Amino acid sequence: MQKVPFLDRNVVLRIVKPYPQARNHVYTGRVVDYDGNFVVVDGCVLHFGRPSAEDPAGGLTTSPRAVRWIALQRVEYIRELPEEMDPYDVTKLKVSADGSIEYPALDRPDLLPD
Repeated sequence: MQKVPFLDRNVVLRIVKPYPQARNHVYTGRVVDYDGNFVVVDGCVLHFGRPSAEDPAGGLTTSPRAVRWIALQRVEYIRELPEEMDPYDVTKLKVSADGSIEYPALDRPDLLPD
């Protein structure tokens, strides 16, 4: 397997939606491997739709922690998280009004690496 800069880093990966009405899939965890076509993440998956007045969380559900292979062609973006943040604690996440995942802790400068 080829070494990459995000190996052994805490990340958030958003998956490309196949059609506009599809539920969002966001992985949060630690990158454990990479082979050029797949990134391997030990973490959780968040599934949610668009937030609404009736359901501000967008029907947010979480899959249990597991090791998952994710095809890079399906990844919309990868965001590195500070090492100090626990990528497995999904209670620190919230769904924003535009349907994306927010980490309120990222607004705290004391948690950001130098």
